Amino acid sequence: MADINKKKETGQKENEEEQEKGRGVRFITALCILLVVVNFSTWWLLKSSQETTEDAVYGVSSLYLEELTMQKANQFTDTMKSEIRQLLVTIHALRESDLADQKSMQSFIGQMKNNNDFDFFALIDEHGTVYTENGSFPGISKFQFPERDFAEPAVSFDQSIGNENLVLLTVPLEGRSLDGSGLIAASVGIDADTVSDRLALSQSDGRSFSNVIMADGSYVIRTYHMHMPENTNLFSLLERDAEFTNGTSAKGWKEDMKAGKPGMAVYELQDVLHYTYYKPIEGTDWFITTTLHYDLISRNVDVIRTTLTRNSTIQLILILFVLCALFAVYLSMQKWNQRLHFEKLQAEEGSKAKSAFLSNMSHDIRTPMNAIIGFTNLAVKHAEDAERTRNYLNKILASGNHLLALINDVLEMSRIESGKLHLEETECDLLEVLDGLNSMIFGQAQDKQLELAMDAVHLAHAEVYCDKLRLNQMLLNLLGNSIKFTPAGGKISVLIEETGGAPEGFGSYVIRVKDNGIGMSPEFAAKVFTPFEREKTSTVSGIQGTGLGMAITKNIVDRMNGTIEVVTAPGQGCEFVIRLRLRLREGAAQAAGAGGSEKQRGFGQQDTAEIPENKPEFSGRRILLAEDNDLNREIAAEILEEAGFEIEEAEDGGAALEKVRASEPGYYDLILMDIQMPVMDGYEASRAIRSLENRELAGIPIIAMTANAFEEDRKAALEAGMDGHLAKPLDLDMLFAVLEKMLR
Repeated sequence: MADINKKKETGQKENEEEQEKGRGVRFITALCILLVVVNFSTWWLLKSSQETTEDAVYGVSSLYLEELTMQKANQFTDTMKSEIRQLLVTIHALRESDLADQKSMQSFIGQMKNNNDFDFFALIDEHGTVYTENGSFPGISKFQFPERDFAEPAVSFDQSIGNENLVLLTVPLEGRSLDGSGLIAASVGIDADTVSDRLALSQSDGRSFSNVIMADGSYVIRTYHMHMPENTNLFSLLERDAEFTNGTSAKGWKEDMKAGKPGMAVYELQDVLHYTYYKPIEGTDWFITTTLHYDLISRNVDVIRTTLTRNSTIQLILILFVLCALFAVYLSMQKWNQRLHFEKLQAEEGSKAKSAFLSNMSHDIRTPMNAIIGFTNLAVKHAEDAERTRNYLNKILASGNHLLALINDVLEMSRIESGKLHLEETECDLLEVLDGLNSMIFGQAQDKQLELAMDAVHLAHAEVYCDKLRLNQMLLNLLGNSIKFTPAGGKISVLIEETGGAPEGFGSYVIRVKDNGIGMSPEFAAKVFTPFEREKTSTVSGIQGTGLGMAITKNIVDRMNGTIEVVTAPGQGCEFVIRLRLRLREGAAQAAGAGGSEKQRGFGQQDTAEIPENKPEFSGRRILLAEDNDLNREIAAEILEEAGFEIEEAEDGGAALEKVRASEPGYYDLILMDIQMPVMDGYEASRAIRSLENRELAGIPIIAMTANAFEEDRKAALEAGMDGHLAKPLDLDMLFAVLEKMLR
């Protein structure tokens, strides 16, 4: 039987090897086919790309020439309009001048020509006589304007005046006469070369240039061009020597010009391919043309071709590399599978840790909830027994506070993991931090019969910059653990000392929190800062917790660019050592030396003498309570009324705003404002109240009273114009302290 099984295993193994070999052959075959396909597609892509590149370049060149020609045409039009405006100013001066005879007119014309730097200036009468600074002569055809047709400025070209080619601008003239003949027009001439220079129509390389031509092909403004001799008509030359391409022709060009349409012509002249774009000039029957030699474009085409060839080669090499990489991946698939299997195990471990956390959390939340519900039922049942009811209510309060602490820890860890924990570096006195910790912790330590000591005698610089709130939170977490895990009669100490080695302006600090409690095993100490980890469940240890306090502390230390470590052993207590580098406050006084200042001495002691209560008096004060939840509103109203306040209620922010707007100044002493409400939330309502025209009403103190309890929620309340922030569930001592401060 064993031989049979062995033969089966051998046959199965050989079959698997054959299948593996077959898969390898198929993979290599597919790889070769893919290689052929890639080579062919690369060749085809390169060929088609080269064919389409010229079309694309042609299209881009057409757009470029069109834009350039449009700019030149606009420049020409603007130049003509500028000259016409100058001519109109001159005509205005003519109307105010005394032209008694031809001599005075010649003097005026000469003066205007010189003052305005005209190349030519003349006046024309109704008989066509042209008057210049040098005399008069009969009008030529360029100056014959029928009276009824000549109402707007006219632009023309003249080659018969002197030795210059002039662009003539002529405007109608009324109300002046000479020797009984009415003057009907004034004309100014601009040398064509001057216009060309102003418009920069020519390019120094001779391969791109612009001209202004008439509809018959004669030049108004001509730029030198090696392929077009002077004193030639453009169309005559092109019809004789040029060969048009790309579906264009000289005939089509002429037809476009007669119709006043812009267009593009492509032609070969003297073995050079030319691209010419033509466009009509506003206010004339002339066209402006811009010509570009193809050799300027071909350089870009050659660059594109070279780039395409290079990119295609690189693409082919990359594809071959990828194919080889795929083959390597195929051969190493087993290793990847093993790695995926390992990652799966890690994910399962993480899932188990979270499941354990949820199991512990379920117990830890249900425990105080059970106490709250159970003692509430007992309080209802024994309501007539005041002493028992008070005892039950105290236990309900303690369980509620513990449940709130659990929720706060879970929410804080969630904020940390989502990256919402931000530090605010402010002025901080480390001695005051110790003093505050002592005040908060001393009572708890005394209740458990623990000895609490705090020491800062070796602190050289106590005044620093850091996030005081997070520093307190970190130390409270550590001290809270020490109190929980140290039995009665134990000792807890906090030591802050300053060490050397910090750069100028900074101080290096070591904070040690030490107890002689139950300690931790080495295995758990290695993962004490991992979220959701607890050495024993609450059922076993009898101590409640979430396993998040140390993780939160570690994250705060990391954000402060510090380090934290733990020294511990079972039954020998724990010592947490935190190392921080903090920026020193400039000009701050140094802390006292080893002798200690009055401020440093006395940590670990509390004045146990009874402090007489001095409850504030709120009788006659009126508060507007804006809260949409009926139960929350009822609780807050009853608490405040018992303290002596008169309460008016609003179900949402909009109702609160209307009540304030309708009240007289001084009617409300303060507003307690919930945030999340229908109609109008607390932020909107606060901003609206602060915007009221009555500045006394707009200045009513507003306190946020909300379940939005994070630091960013407090900032949002202040930015909305509120004066303070109270988190739900309400801490009554804090509530009355804030109210007393606001109403003082």
